Amino acid sequence: MEQRIIHACGHEQGHYLTGFDSQQERKAKWLKTTTCRDCFVAEKRAAEAAAAALSNAAVSHLDLPLLTGSDRQISWASTIRTKRLAALTNPNSDADCSACLQVTDAKWWIDRRDLTDVDLMAAAAQAPDLQSATVVTASITDMPRTA
Repeated sequence: MEQRIIHACGHEQGHYLTGFDSQQERKAKWLKTTTCRDCFVAEKRAAEAAAAALSNAAVSHLDLPLLTGSDRQISWASTIRTKRLAALTNPNSDADCSACLQVTDAKWWIDRRDLTDVDLMAAAAQAPDLQSATVVTASITDMPRTA
């Protein structure tokens, strides 16, 4: 049964509440203490923008190379990269992230977004070797065969 709830932000929103009457009443009472979906999303986006601005400010002194990949990959990877590099280049951190500064593949950053800082730096140290091995493999397999 849909109920119209006036949220703490003052906006009214329809909610489909199920369960026993007591459960519906409890849920409706709780929903009145929360913000509506639109306000919640706006607050979340504002918080993400503020965090991104802090990360960008923390790495603004670095001369980062441009990322390569599709537009969507670059957009996502740039937020991942700035957040991770901001944490790694923190003055309280003793991490050597020079290898991470050289990685330009957006897919690489997206695939490794959940790694710990130590694992991320280890993966970055191995990244150039993997790229050169890929190039060599491609050049060998692309060569025309002579009988």
